Amino acid sequence: MKILNKINVLLFFSVLLFSCSEEKLSPDSIFVDKKAERNELDNYIQQKYTKDYNIAILYKFVEKESDLNYNLSPASYESSVRMTKLLYYLGIEPYDKITGSKDFIKKYFPKLLNYIGSPAYRNNGTFVLGTAEGGVKITLYLLNELNEETGKDVAFLNEYYFHTMHHEFGHILHQTKGYPASFEQITGASYVSDSWSDIYEIDSDAAAAGFVSPYASKEPNEDFVETYSYYITLSPAQWNQRISSGGAEGKALIEAKLDIVRTYFQNVWNINLDELRDEILARQADLPNFDQTSLK
Repeated sequence: MKILNKINVLLFFSVLLFSCSEEKLSPDSIFVDKKAERNELDNYIQQKYTKDYNIAILYKFVEKESDLNYNLSPASYESSVRMTKLLYYLGIEPYDKITGSKDFIKKYFPKLLNYIGSPAYRNNGTFVLGTAEGGVKITLYLLNELNEETGKDVAFLNEYYFHTMHHEFGHILHQTKGYPASFEQITGASYVSDSWSDIYEIDSDAAAAGFVSPYASKEPNEDFVETYSYYITLSPAQWNQRISSGGAEGKALIEAKLDIVRTYFQNVWNINLDELRDEILARQADLPNFDQTSLK
């Protein structure tokens, strides 16, 4: 009985194979490359960023480009549109204006911008607002807080986005061409590594020790770019209030660091920080008239 069953099974498969061989195989592959539909934001990025500066923007969440150490969420389309336009207006064009061409940004600005909707929380209760990776990529977090109201709030934009953007760009620049060692020597014994958020809870405490912000006390590189990014995004009155909040001694230390930062940018990059700040401040003042959502 077992032998008959085996014979029947073999006959069945023989018939099946024979019938299959009579059918013609389709010449069309089942693997078809689908062309992704480009929307208005894609076209805007292509024209304003990729064509002129060779910069790509990832606004749709890409897992492999995201830090898997954090629980993150995607940026919304609206916030991505606003950030893309604001970044061009407040972060790209001011450098073009001061340097006289698009070459500086094209050569040194990172080639990939990655948008994340949520913040990236650290174990110490603080959160990451941006990261720069090897001069190639900048990731900006917390984009989903960007809306019609916050998009016109200069203090909000600087605190959560543009201070961060200039901070990370500053890292790329000093990693490309180093700043003088004399900068570190001004407060060399006062850097506190990862304890900065415990030691300096408020800005005035950090200012008293000669740091423009608590995070600046982490180490010299962070101190350098914090000094740079706060200076060019704050008005003269805001800057003076920040560095004076800790007293005359701390203010003198910060001003000594600023002199080195200002000289570095002038001599190494041919950028006058006061002119750059004036250009950024003028654009900040005109934000109520700036259209953040139209991509035409």
